[in-house]
Amino acid sequence: MQLVFLDRSNLAYKDYGYVDSNFEIALDLVIIQKSIFTVKKTKLNVTVGDIVILKDAPIHYIGIVERLEVADKHRTSVHVFDFKEMFSIDIPVQSYSGDLGLYLENVLISHFKQSDDTLQNLNYLSIRRDVNIQGELSFETDKIMSLASLMEIITKSYGLRLKTEAVYIRGRVTGIVFHIGEVQRGIKLRSNYQAIQDLVVNDSSSQMVNKLVYYPKSENVIHKTKIEYFMLKNGELTQDKNHPNRYKTVKPKVSYYTDNDYSTLQTKARSEMITSKLDHNITFTIKTDNDVLQPLMNIELGDFIEFINNEQSYDSVVTGIKFNHGFHQATMTLGEYRIKLTEKIQLLNKSVSSVSSHVSIQTTGITDLDGGEF
Repeated sequence: MQLVFLDRSNLAYKDYGYVDSNFEIALDLVIIQKSIFTVKKTKLNVTVGDIVILKDAPIHYIGIVERLEVADKHRTSVHVFDFKEMFSIDIPVQSYSGDLGLYLENVLISHFKQSDDTLQNLNYLSIRRDVNIQGELSFETDKIMSLASLMEIITKSYGLRLKTEAVYIRGRVTGIVFHIGEVQRGIKLRSNYQAIQDLVVNDSSSQMVNKLVYYPKSENVIHKTKIEYFMLKNGELTQDKNHPNRYKTVKPKVSYYTDNDYSTLQTKARSEMITSKLDHNITFTIKTDNDVLQPLMNIELGDFIEFINNEQSYDSVVTGIKFNHGFHQATMTLGEYRIKLTEKIQLLNKSVSSVSSHVSIQTTGITDLDGGEF
């Protein structure tokens, strides 16, 4: 297995190194994680920000060099961010209604293919869109946010899947394809499935919010009515307080809104309540030689899982996948709650800097968890 190092600006070959068995690949939808590879080489023609491709491995991995450290006199540790961190730039965003796959494609083209700053353009990057999902995004006027956060909002709200893949011609990497597709797989998984080990389930200490009430501020001129949203058991929102699919135990939350807030209330309500719905952390290791759940092969970040532990059922999402010292097993994380202090701090900073750090999941196209029940 090798790490191939390529120039960030044009994918020109720079160096390579054989990877030691002591590696960690960490992928996460919720927080920024670093992967660490130890290569059997001490002098590398590599610059921070260069592209790395993992070759001769059972999974596809593309990353960005974060830093290099001397491990010993024969080896170098390479710390790598996932390729999606390439898109951690701030951009202006506007409210939008229509094909969200097309919207995201146009945003990426605007900033990485047709930017006025030619040094920002990535000529080797191609964007392939295989989905047409209608949806709506509502933002405050004159809003600036991270492109990575925008991508998170779209993917988690409407079930889009984003993947990167290297293009090879006669063994040489000539391009990177960014796929915009749709999450098609959902499964029902029981905690006693034989391939699962080291199961840990953590719920947050708070009850799930399933009702939001917005009161108009006294200075409002246009909008002066109370607005209510209710979370249904299938994850959808309604304003019908008599809907038969409402939760029987009500956990409300109240806030005020301005005239300018009015158009974004549904997006904010969806964000608030799905944050509460995914406020759990389920981790387990799973052997990858099983016939059902093979991380990054037939189950990926963003896929839907109904996880059943004893009598408790969790409607959840795969938010983390990690490989350590090989690919014979993986650690998987479901839900958005995080246990480690450093991860909690990162989530707190993220929620402060973004209008919406978590957004709702619409299981569009996922019917009866068509991946099966195990």
